[in-house]
Amino acid sequence: MGLFNRKSRQERQAEGLRMAENIAEGRGLMGKMSRAFIGDEAAESLRQATSSIHQAEHVASLRAAGVPTEEATVVALQDTGQTINDNPSVVLTLALGEQHVAIQALVSRLEIPRTGERVLVMRDPQSGQLLYAGLAPRN
Repeated sequence: MGLFNRKSRQERQAEGLRMAENIAEGRGLMGKMSRAFIGDEAAESLRQATSSIHQAEHVASLRAAGVPTEEATVVALQDTGQTINDNPSVVLTLALGEQHVAIQALVSRLEIPRTGERVLVMRDPQSGQLLYAGLAPRN
């Protein structure tokens, strides 16, 4: 914990994420009051933001577990107008084999994919959902 029972940065971030989820879902007295105050539209944006954070964490754990990735080409990129820790949430339209697929993903502001670039995607072993896994290595 640290000197004088101070919480670590990770503990504070996890606590903040739990609070945001409670507000977005309207759980508990504070969640219900906050949701009533900010409105349904802002609560939905908050829910999408927490979902994006969890998806990014899930992708990192799948990559660490060795789930295979495949390359896709970015056909189009659309900004959702939402950022989390200054990282944009975008809708990527990808050419994966012969089909085009659109996925929403949180991307690093330092590595924003551009049209024509190759990116890595993976399938979630449990749900089969296609997930963004970062830019493909450049040769």
